[in-house]
Amino acid sequence: MRRVELLSPAKNVDVAIAAINNGADAVYIGGPAFGARKAVGNSLEDIEKAVRYAHRFYCRVFVTLNTILYDEELPEVERLIHGLYKIGVDAIIVQDPAVLKLDLPPIALHASTQMHNYDLERIKFLDRLGFQRVVLARELSLAQLREIRQEVKAELEYFVHGALCVSLSGQCYMSHYLTNRSANRGECAQACRMRWTVEDDAGKVVLKDKYVLSLKDLNLSAHLSELVEAGIDSFKIEGRLKEADYVANVTNYYSGRLDEIVACNEDLTRVGAGYVKAGFEADPERSFNRGYTDYFFVQRKPDMVNMNSPKSMGKKVAVVKQVKGNRMWVELLEPVHNADGLCYFDGRELRGVKVNTAEGNQLTCNERLNVKPGMLLYRNYDHEFVTRLAKGTSVRKIKVKIDVYVEDARLVLVAMDENGISVTVRSDETFEVATNPAQVERVVGQLRKSGDTEYDCYEVEYHDEMVLFIPSSVVNGYRRQLLDALSREREEQRERWVQEPLNQDVKYTGSADWRLNVVNRLATEFYREHGVETVEPGFETGNKVRGREVMTTRYCLLFELGMCRKTGKDKALKFPLYLSNNLGRFRLEFDCKHCFYLIGNLFMVFIILGLQRNVFWAILI
Repeated sequence: MRRVELLSPAKNVDVAIAAINNGADAVYIGGPAFGARKAVGNSLEDIEKAVRYAHRFYCRVFVTLNTILYDEELPEVERLIHGLYKIGVDAIIVQDPAVLKLDLPPIALHASTQMHNYDLERIKFLDRLGFQRVVLARELSLAQLREIRQEVKAELEYFVHGALCVSLSGQCYMSHYLTNRSANRGECAQACRMRWTVEDDAGKVVLKDKYVLSLKDLNLSAHLSELVEAGIDSFKIEGRLKEADYVANVTNYYSGRLDEIVACNEDLTRVGAGYVKAGFEADPERSFNRGYTDYFFVQRKPDMVNMNSPKSMGKKVAVVKQVKGNRMWVELLEPVHNADGLCYFDGRELRGVKVNTAEGNQLTCNERLNVKPGMLLYRNYDHEFVTRLAKGTSVRKIKVKIDVYVEDARLVLVAMDENGISVTVRSDETFEVATNPAQVERVVGQLRKSGDTEYDCYEVEYHDEMVLFIPSSVVNGYRRQLLDALSREREEQRERWVQEPLNQDVKYTGSADWRLNVVNRLATEFYREHGVETVEPGFETGNKVRGREVMTTRYCLLFELGMCRKTGKDKALKFPLYLSNNLGRFRLEFDCKHCFYLIGNLFMVFIILGLQRNVFWAILI
């Protein structure tokens, strides 16, 4: 039977537990260092807590070690990996191949999307090398995913929800160049979320102070069935900077969608065990989002970018009809409540206000309003929903059936969980025969009580005509023994990944230049051992920076503006175009044959070239 996994982000151990309680089959979390979100590291002690909790439900914990590494850091990385293995971490997610040259325990290896897992040949190399899983690039289409599945044996992981980078993972150097903060070191400065002005060569302003590189968030919830059919094993939610309420809401929503798919397919099951009793109705639109896109999943589409703001706008809830001071009268599209946060676009900025009181279609806010009739209002803070999330804590339970027998006046309890794991407990003492047959119901009732354990003793069956008189406290004690024994047996039978030795004979046949992001001696040795004669130092070394790309992306500004040159709608513009803000002025040119474009100025030039179809390179000169 094929198993599918919902993989959720964990900022810390509390978020990890919230994700698992809301249906995650696995979580990924940052360790003390070397993760692609430097701001959210966790101690080994905290990670161990997450591991222990996850393993109760046969869920997994992956630790992100997905940055490039400098030589002096490698001994610490090796010690850290051994520490992670010792506390039971199921896999590590890596970018730097230097990790593969270390003295590693047999911990499962996942190839991070930061390894640039876009090209089929690259993915096939990682597969033949021996990675248990490859985390695929977000830009891949459904057709490409199907092709990869046909060629690759490793598990495939694919992003289905959350923030998008405009650049291919591992191939953006803009942050490092501008601020000395490398995205490949977990310190991205997010230049893509900045304002830019676009103008043509004649000085005509095409866009002024717009967020032209700020992609909307990914949402593939409508395409989960297609992804399952395509052979994706793990469905990944982005968001290691997100708080527990966001992760709980989004995880619960996607878990529900996956459960519906599994219920209709007898050949599918979930990785984790147990069911979720949610304390709220999940709705991703009521959590942080920049608006949604399905990106390149089906085909290139417009409206990938929210030009007005990189912030969360939330759900459209009302249209302004009349304004007076701090009060407005609106046409409600959805109910608005006291303490809600609303926002609107004033032509330049996304502005926010708080609703003090909501009385029908009249809203009184916390400040004088700068809105006009006809403006759309969005809710980016749903007070009622957040309150419900806080109060409605979800719980996860494993179903257990208990059978009760009597043998020689002794109590015999047999527990079998939903995974088919069974344990038996026999009483050391004998009991008197009860005179009241109602004692059966009392014993059964006590055995059904599982308290704050992870178990739901949903069915208890008494199989003997002899009714024993057993005090409730004694029954409770044997129930605890039984469930403790079940927990031990479950842990004993829990599936463990074991990393097989890597294939040292496989050859790397892809592009072997500085874009491999090599910044240490072991990574250099790795590629040479796999057939690469010359290994160029990566961008972060500062070696030969001039003439190198600073960004690689499939996104095209002209297409987004509805001015694709293939349609002839660009005739009103005089090329080249320019992109500018307080950082400088950048020249844009377009390779329309391959759907690429170029960006540059005297100080930096981003030139988009045809590495692959629908990909552009940004080159610094």
